[in-house]
Amino acid sequence: MRHKKKLGQNFLVDSNIIKKIIKEISPSKNDYMIEIGPGDGALTKYIFTEVKNFIIIEKDSSLIDKLSLMLENHKNIRIHNIDVLKFNFSSVKSKMRVIGNLPYNISTEIIFKLCNVRNIMDMHFMLQKEVVDRIVSKPNNKIYGRLSVMAQTYFKTKKLFDVSENVFVPRPKVKSSFIRLVPKAKIFDDCEHEEFFSNIVRSAFETRRKMVRSSLSKYLSEEDFINIGIDSKSRAENLSVKNYLSISRYVKKI
Repeated sequence: MRHKKKLGQNFLVDSNIIKKIIKEISPSKNDYMIEIGPGDGALTKYIFTEVKNFIIIEKDSSLIDKLSLMLENHKNIRIHNIDVLKFNFSSVKSKMRVIGNLPYNISTEIIFKLCNVRNIMDMHFMLQKEVVDRIVSKPNNKIYGRLSVMAQTYFKTKKLFDVSENVFVPRPKVKSSFIRLVPKAKIFDDCEHEEFFSNIVRSAFETRRKMVRSSLSKYLSEEDFINIGIDSKSRAENLSVKNYLSISRYVKKI
């Protein structure tokens, strides 16, 4: 199997880690499963016979024939040879579970995209350890950033376990981690609140070294910060998810 570096391909080859992952996912017969970047089917072969419906999204056309051969005669499976960032998840009307050993070079973009998909039951991803640590990071931490706030706003996040470089071919230069994300039920008051929230979080972290009195000056005055009960001398990394939700709710009303 030839691996394409430009696609961030690192295929799982360790059977013990694969079985550990499958145990955490725990596929069942009523699941509508979507797998992103199945590669050579290391996880796929343990799942497709266990679920009701299965969609596979694989950008690398050279892998499609092998996957098609593995999955032939199974009518509940659809393979999409497409970039996952172009796939319309909203076209799936059923509640879905999403899994994947995500390409590290676009993993953050994928997660941001999935924040806006409403009918997800849960997600299980293999990611670069650094990315997972950022996702689950708490405020007042240098690695706490826009990804942390967005992921923790939309999902309950849980780092499940770290994964050695040695279980992949080719061997990546970084460690990996396996994470579970479960969507939260009620987050925003309405679509306008959500839009303000997204823009405010982006503005705060674009100039994260500045105090929020500066980075959010187009939204809030000093008096507004006092009314909300947030110290305007704080920086983006000092504010919690709850703080950002409060700020955006306040801005929506003024």
